[in-house]
Amino acid sequence: MLENSTTNPNNGVVQDNIVVTAVNEQTVADRIPQLPRILHPAIKAIVEPYPKDRQGVMAFMSLGFLGTLGGGIRALYRNQEVHHMGFEMCLMDSQSNGKSALTRMQDALISEIIKEDNEVRKKYDEYSDECNAANGDAPIPKDPHLGTRIMMADTTKSQFFQNLKNLGKKRAIIVCPEIDSLKVPGNWSRDGGANERLMFDTEIGGQDTKSTAGTSARVPIAVNLVTSGTPLAVKNHYKNAEDGLVTRVGFCSFPHDMDDEAEEKARSEENLKTLVEIQHKLMAVEEKDDVMKIPQLKHQQLDWCREKKVVADASGNQSIDTFRKRAAVMGFRAGCILYVLDGMKVTKKMLDFALWVSEYALYYQLKYFGEKMNESIEANAEILQAVVVTGCRNAWALVQLQSTFTSKDVHLVYEALGKKASGYRSVVSRWIKNGWVTKNADGTFSKTLVGEAMGKVA
Repeated sequence: MLENSTTNPNNGVVQDNIVVTAVNEQTVADRIPQLPRILHPAIKAIVEPYPKDRQGVMAFMSLGFLGTLGGGIRALYRNQEVHHMGFEMCLMDSQSNGKSALTRMQDALISEIIKEDNEVRKKYDEYSDECNAANGDAPIPKDPHLGTRIMMADTTKSQFFQNLKNLGKKRAIIVCPEIDSLKVPGNWSRDGGANERLMFDTEIGGQDTKSTAGTSARVPIAVNLVTSGTPLAVKNHYKNAEDGLVTRVGFCSFPHDMDDEAEEKARSEENLKTLVEIQHKLMAVEEKDDVMKIPQLKHQQLDWCREKKVVADASGNQSIDTFRKRAAVMGFRAGCILYVLDGMKVTKKMLDFALWVSEYALYYQLKYFGEKMNESIEANAEILQAVVVTGCRNAWALVQLQSTFTSKDVHLVYEALGKKASGYRSVVSRWIKNGWVTKNADGTFSKTLVGEAMGKVA
């Protein structure tokens, strides 16, 4: 079938000096994406105390805290969308395996917010004392309507919305070391995941109530979520790949081969001073309403997103197509934070870290939820009676063909791959519809630039 082809020892085919090797059905990196070799100074300071094999996880999880500190950042992305620094991060690992490092990161990385919240709580204690001291005829003191940036995991819906009203433009954070804690009755998250979905894009949410005990509110859900839990607990929380929640979450786990004996170091005074400087720089943006434009970062992330679309088509793994978009967004937002820390300048270290965040997010989303997502895509396609490639069969068959081919060649390539195709005409029609192939006047078919690129990516 491939007249000018030779077999490659790596179980592939050489076409025009390009080695094309089989793409497996998951098409994820064969190893966890490693942090950039030359790390951004802010990220380097954040991960300094952690053992080398845990620094990637902690750099990734720090985004939930950094996004809260930089809650005033607004940046323009694709389709003129204004993005806020919404992050939902989840560390999934076994018991007694170091997840408590998140609590220590919280204490060091948002120490300035902790101070602010302590002042708010002090004022509310004084307000409570004044209310209790008021006699029958004395006027009850006016509620100061102050909000705390750090919200408890078991916060009720009413408290949740009231606190966001009180915070105004400031971004809050919920840190939940045990994700099971979100199952408490009346909890802000007990709504089928609606509030968690709204968090990612800071969309409007709220509730109306006639009770004086409740809170009527319509507010941007400006909250970041940082959680951890065992694999079973995380799986129980994110049960449904269909509802769009797992695409909004940055998952990660400690490496299975990490050094269990390695210890986390105490932060030096110099390191703590650097973290306070980082906090002040990010929190200063809250005073501004400007929407930043960072075209170089935007185009880098969109180019990466397009590349992953080609990989999704080449491998037939449609979950890549679904997860890649928000993984690109996570990287874009991470880049925005470092852009502010770099004095509103584009730097290579900022761009490299943004790309790493996207690769890292996509890796773990595919690893833990790729199969579930593909099942959901197939089920939806069946309901809609749509054709969708979720295995590698049809797309991979195209990769084996020459630049120009006939219907007979399609038949032969399926036989050579030991595959079955239900109607070669419909297969080729699908390729044409996808923009992979065009039909020639003599009845043959030719690959488009996209179709050729699929083979190179593979």
